[in-house]
Amino acid sequence: MPNYLLGNLLALGEIEMKVLIIQENGRHEQNRHFRECFCMQRSLQKLDHEVDIWGLGHDSYETKPEVDEYDLILNLENYDSIGWVPNLSTTTKPKKYLWSIDAHCRGMKPFYDTFHAGKYDLILQSTEDFVDENSVWFPNCYDDALLKPVKIDKTVDVGFCGSLLNRGGILGHLEKKYNLQKNIFVTGDKMVEKINSFWINFNINLANDINYRSFETIGCGTVLLTNYNPQYEKLGFIDEYNCLFYNNLSSLDEKIEKYIRKYDKLKEIGDNALELAEKHTYDVRAKQLINIFKEIEND
Repeated sequence: MPNYLLGNLLALGEIEMKVLIIQENGRHEQNRHFRECFCMQRSLQKLDHEVDIWGLGHDSYETKPEVDEYDLILNLENYDSIGWVPNLSTTTKPKKYLWSIDAHCRGMKPFYDTFHAGKYDLILQSTEDFVDENSVWFPNCYDDALLKPVKIDKTVDVGFCGSLLNRGGILGHLEKKYNLQKNIFVTGDKMVEKINSFWINFNINLANDINYRSFETIGCGTVLLTNYNPQYEKLGFIDEYNCLFYNNLSSLDEKIEKYIRKYDKLKEIGDNALELAEKHTYDVRAKQLINIFKEIEND
């Protein structure tokens, strides 16, 4: 499968599509507007495409969509324990893409099962390692309308926003040694304020993924300190230029001790990060999605 991400975008022309995004509504009011379906909807609408959202928890849930009215359907990372996601195997018109975000946690089996049962055309993989003949790399990103530099003072040398999952030990180490400010399950607009208040935002991916926090951090112009993964370099992340990488606990300590309270240098890295962030917004991904659609249609 060609690498649509790294190639040049096609001239999009005046193609107007009708798109259906299937995703359960967010369960937490404070960050529901950060949900992938709403972010992608906003970006596709900027390109003059008609975009509907349907799924469990949405106001429209009781009215099932007429799926064959659409040009493209995105089934976006649903955890379906009650059977609400429709089987799309009998659709006649739309192209059907399965958007896989958490395969690094769930494994690929549930995605392959859905892909084959629904006769999907393509899997959008957020993790490059899982790309095969049925999929393309479609990395995570961030919404630059929601995450951006805000005018607040940076008062925290090293901070963290996220969950404790598989991170408790290393967070305890950083709290003890570097006075890490730990913010567990701080979400939505408060999360944006917190990241903006950090000089360095510590991150650790759960597996072979590049998580959302990576892009959200650079979108705020804050220095990302994250565990190394080759995918980062392919996405334009450069150690000690627009981010900081570590490989183990020893190199993590070395990076922090090298840069902590070096505010001029951290400001420079954060500014470079903000330039990189412009390549990883939902607006960019929306254009890449349409590019994928057009190339496959023209094959």
